[in-house]
Amino acid sequence: MFATATKNFLRDIDAGGELISVSSLNDSDKTQLLSVVAKKRRFWCWQKPKYFFSSCACLLGDVLTEEGPVKPVVVESEFVKYEDKYSDTIQGNVDAEFVAIQGNVGGSEKVESQFSFGTLRKQEVDMQHLMKDVQNRKINLQHPFIEQLHENKNDILCVLKEKIVTTQKCVISQQTQIEETCKLGGKLCVKTKAVKVQVTESGNVKDENTVLEIPPPTAIAYSVVELYVKHDGHFEFCLLSEKQGGFEKKLSERSICTSSGFCDSRSLCDFDVVDGLRDVSLDSKPLPSNAAISFLKPDLLQFTKRFAVFQELPESQREELYNLLCEVLDDGQTVAQLQTVVEEICLGSKPGLPFLSELKSPQKEHVQKILSLVGYDLHNQKPTQQCKKHLMAAFHVLTSALDEMPDTALTIFGACCKLHLLPALCALPNITSDEGLCSRTEPLLSDLIDQGTFQIVQRLFSLCNMKLEMNEKVMCAITFKDPGFLPLVLYIALSGFHALIKNLRI
Repeated sequence: MFATATKNFLRDIDAGGELISVSSLNDSDKTQLLSVVAKKRRFWCWQKPKYFFSSCACLLGDVLTEEGPVKPVVVESEFVKYEDKYSDTIQGNVDAEFVAIQGNVGGSEKVESQFSFGTLRKQEVDMQHLMKDVQNRKINLQHPFIEQLHENKNDILCVLKEKIVTTQKCVISQQTQIEETCKLGGKLCVKTKAVKVQVTESGNVKDENTVLEIPPPTAIAYSVVELYVKHDGHFEFCLLSEKQGGFEKKLSERSICTSSGFCDSRSLCDFDVVDGLRDVSLDSKPLPSNAAISFLKPDLLQFTKRFAVFQELPESQREELYNLLCEVLDDGQTVAQLQTVVEEICLGSKPGLPFLSELKSPQKEHVQKILSLVGYDLHNQKPTQQCKKHLMAAFHVLTSALDEMPDTALTIFGACCKLHLLPALCALPNITSDEGLCSRTEPLLSDLIDQGTFQIVQRLFSLCNMKLEMNEKVMCAITFKDPGFLPLVLYIALSGFHALIKNLRI
């Protein structure tokens, strides 16, 4: 809930900016100015970097060779008063039965969600003063945190330079509702969650849905400055956006880099370079504005080949895996934790059960069962006899795509699965023109023509930065302005789920 609230906050006030949302209250306690932070660059172009604090709560002065703390000059100012009320409703008629899906609360009535962190303050380090203060000091390359960070060649040392904190007591509550409707003799169940953040003036909170109370000052977002560290420990702050941090590479390291641009032998390139397929590099540019959905075909072809390994699984195993994945789509936190575990497995680590500590039953059991179906025994922290490297690599691609989708989009994605719309949606890029147009009478799209179904798909596309429109003759699908990677992410997920159920009667 805390992670959802802070992500929504940044989505509204700093989309695409420098601020990073605090994902847990435990991390909020670690967000001290000048804390050292590890920035982990990811494997796929659509994956946002992850940031990790040192378990020993190191500050910049703790990792410098010369003894003595670094005392920053802190500038504090009012940031913003954040209050947001909104409602999100989708409803339509499918086979003469009513279906309602809402972005935050399921049901046929209009429901408002409230986000209010109240007045927020910004605390930031005076960088000019900091640079003068550490001018003649060096990074201690033998410090345990720095040594471990340096082992992973793509990790970057950062320093926390700014944070946004609350000034009032806040309450976060969450409510889950289920909407059921008949569909072809069965029931379509859509689970949706509403997360509400409110400022409370008194200590008495009577809301029975209240789960979490946040005292001031709690950090909800922060920003970092990257460091470029040289062989001898000298370093510089990367103050320009085009200047990237990292550790200076030796000539021998540069000469042994793999074709995918990774030097670490334990990296995901060992798992994801399959059959000579082209990897999506870290430097890939986001998709163009107002582009036809057919523009996705070249990259989708690569992932379609990867997902072919799903067809090697027994039908019963594929169906069970598909159904369990559909279950976890209702909870973005579960999807995020599943992806984290899969990525750690592919990196050669032993993730273990602590990664799932924030999950409750049955979500935790779902994740463990899903991993067992793709060949990993989470309890014993080792691959099973049925584990296949290519299968885990393909599953990593799928979970990485799901993890980048907004929580509301995941919920509607699950509804599209239950409405059996995957074949039609996967066909769309292949039958649209360079202008994004295709005939409304195209047989492959027959499942999308119903007005209620179309509105559901239209909302899914909108949440993934695509415009889907239909008139009496044609259907049109194009990207939004500056769509980022979300259109590609959606279609990777669609392709992966479709590969799981291909030739199955579900």
